[in-house]
Parts: sequence; C-alpha cells; structure tokens
Amino acid sequence: MNPELRELADEYDRALEDYLAGRGEAALQEAYELGRKTLKKGLGMLDVATLQQRALLKCLVRARTTKEGTRILRMAQKLFVESLLPFEMSHRRVQEVNTALRESEQRYRNLVDTARDVIYTLSIDGKIKSLNPVFETITGWLRAEWIGKEFSPLVHPDDLPRAVTLLQVVLASRVPPTFELRIRAKSGAYIPGEFTATPQTQDGRVVGVLGVARDITDRKRAEEALRRLNEALEEEVKRIAHALHDEAGQLLASVHIGLADVARDLPPHTSRRLDDVRGLLTKIEEQLRHLSHELRPTILDDLGLQPAIEFLADGVSRRTGLQIVVEGAPGKRMPAPTETALYRIVQEALTNVTKHAQASHVTIRFVRDGRLLRCSIHDNGTGFDVLAVQARRGVRGLGLIGIQERLNAVGGTLNVASAPGKGAELIISVPVEAGGADADPPRR
Repeated sequence: MNPELRELADEYDRALEDYLAGRGEAALQEAYELGRKTLKKGLGMLDVATLQQRALLKCLVRARTTKEGTRILRMAQKLFVESLLPFEMSHRRVQEVNTALRESEQRYRNLVDTARDVIYTLSIDGKIKSLNPVFETITGWLRAEWIGKEFSPLVHPDDLPRAVTLLQVVLASRVPPTFELRIRAKSGAYIPGEFTATPQTQDGRVVGVLGVARDITDRKRAEEALRRLNEALEEEVKRIAHALHDEAGQLLASVHIGLADVARDLPPHTSRRLDDVRGLLTKIEEQLRHLSHELRPTILDDLGLQPAIEFLADGVSRRTGLQIVVEGAPGKRMPAPTETALYRIVQEALTNVTKHAQASHVTIRFVRDGRLLRCSIHDNGTGFDVLAVQARRGVRGLGLIGIQERLNAVGGTLNVASAPGKGAELIISVPVEAGGADADPPRR
C-alpha cells in the first residue's frame, strides 16, 4: 500500500471505530469527507473498498460473539455507503454534463446542417476537415469529394494568393474582416462568396480554421445592374449638361446679339432699360454655366479627377465661404466609372458638410498605394454618432447609403470616423488599374 493510501486507511479506521463507538452522524460525516478526499486525489471506488475491507477485518478480529460481528458488519456497510456518496454524486454530475454536451452538440449539428451558408473547417495545412450539406446545394460537389483534400483547387486562380495569405493571417489569430473569394462549382463556373473565418483552438493551441461562406451571386448581379444604371444616368446627365452649356448658351448669345441690334434703334432711355435686361440674361447665362458644370464638369472628362475636384472645391468655397484644401494626387488616370464615382462622392460629401456640419474647413486628401487609391474627406464640424446615423433613414444616412452604393459598383469600400463635437472623416478606398502610363488619354 502506497503512503497516500496508507494515510487514508488510517483515517478510515478511525472513522469506523468512531461509528462503532456510537458517534453516529459525526462519524458518517468523517466517512463522507474521506470519500471526497479520495476522489480529489484521483483514487477510485476500488481504493475505498480496499480501505473498507482492511478496517472491517481489524474490527471483526476483535468481535467476541456472532451478534457483535453482525452489528459490526451492518454498521460498516452504512459507513461504506456514506464514503461512496461523493463518487455517486460525481458520477451523476458527469452524466448530466455529458447529456447537456450531447444536446448542445445536437443543436449545433442541426444549426450547421440547416444553415443557408456554407460552414467549413480547415486544418492548419489547408485541408478541408468538414463541410455542411448546403455546400452540395450551392456548388454541385459532393462533400465526400473534398473532405481531406486541399482547399486551393476550389479557389479561382486569381484569388488563390490572397486566400493563402488570409489562411495564415487567421491561423496567426489576426482575424480579418469579411473578404470575398470566387469558388469553383462542379459545372466549372465560379461563384462569388463572402467569407468570415476564425481560428479553431484546442488546449490553447490553434488547430485549424472555422469559417462561414455566403453565396453573393444575387448581390453581385444587383451591383452590376446598379453600375450599369449609374453609367446610363451619367451619360444622360452628360448629355443634359452639354445641352445646357452649348445649346442654351448659343441661344442666349443670339438673344444678346438681337438685343444689341434693337438697342441701336431705340432712344437712350429705352436703350438703358434693355441694358438691364441684358444684365439679367448675363446672370442667367452664368447660372446655366454653373448648373452645367455641377451636372457634369467637362474638365473631368478632359483633364481627369484631380483638376475636376479642385474646380469643384473652388466653386463650393466661393459660394459658401468654406475653406477647402485638396492634398495629394490620384496619380494616373483611372477607369471612367471610378473617376465619376469618386467625383460624385466628393460632391455629395461637400454638400453634406455645407448643409449639416457647420464646419469652417475641409481637407480632401488623395494617397495612392499600389493598386489602391485612398481618398479622405475630413471636416472640423459638429460631427455625429456614426452608428445612430447608419441605423436611421435620415437625410445624412441616405447620403452615406448613396456613397456606399456608388462604391459597391466600382469595388470600393467606405469607412466613417466621427463623434459629436469632433468633426467627421470619410475614408474611401477604390481599386485602380496597375501598370500603364502616368496618364491616360482624355475621354469624352
């Protein structure tokens, strides 16, 4: 018998002796505590039975009559049962925990199996460990065709380097925001997916990745339809702007010439009244020219985004007294939809500042970072609660929604930083074409 068990044996002997001596509940409590101590030391019920047998033999040896031996056996049995109660209670708790765990696992399995999004797990070396049934519905593949295999053949070749990098980022416990990848269906077509992923841990170690993927085909179709609609609207706006600038401008010029001819044949005092009318016509001409530039500045088509933004900032500054500074440069010419989207976003942002922000200064800053252009618009106005504005359908909330929709159409993102009394900053990021000359030719 090892020293640990010998110590417990001595305690059990004393408890049995106390019980036989008539200490009753106090001795039973000793037996119960002895059972708890045995359980805590990692010993089992057989060890308690060994202690019981050893103590019982010692007491039976001293019994003088059969009646006394029977009494010892009966009382030792009660003591033994009391010492086993902690084991019974522990076993019951284990059963309850196991039942709860099985029920929890069943609820989780039901949730995974009935989810409308693909739920998957990957090993640390990029092998697929599990997929829920909706994977088969969306892609046409059987799950058995991919379980245990590398995930990389499922990803579009252009997206694969980013997917591999993101896997390492997640395994390093730096969980990225949602990201998009194109996944190959069994038909050979690629399905756009929006992914979220988090590291799986076991005993404090990262053992894989748990992820959720959503089919965003319908969203991409809607974004493409919105992009085409925006392009059609921009073309119509361009046509109207040119009509105002050219056709209406020519008509007003003809009216000016006609009035000048009439003025020569009139008395001086009547001629002065015509001069007043010609002054009003000049103001109308200026307003039409301003409206034409607001609708679609030809400078955007001819010279590009930065001159157009500087022209816009100068016009807003002159009309409102708002100090506007344009810093940095967008770099080389970008696709027309991207330039138009950025111009409209800056235009919308400046309109919001003049209407709501009570600001005195705005900074528009461009930073080119490889294949990404960042544009920030920062004002020193009253600011606002971003979450509250995004949650409601107010005027400013709709402005942010319109900006986000324009960005979705060109693959851009929007971040808003603001707080009451601390101004506001819109941070816009859009992809740009890599390579090429420093400037693209003008577009009309």
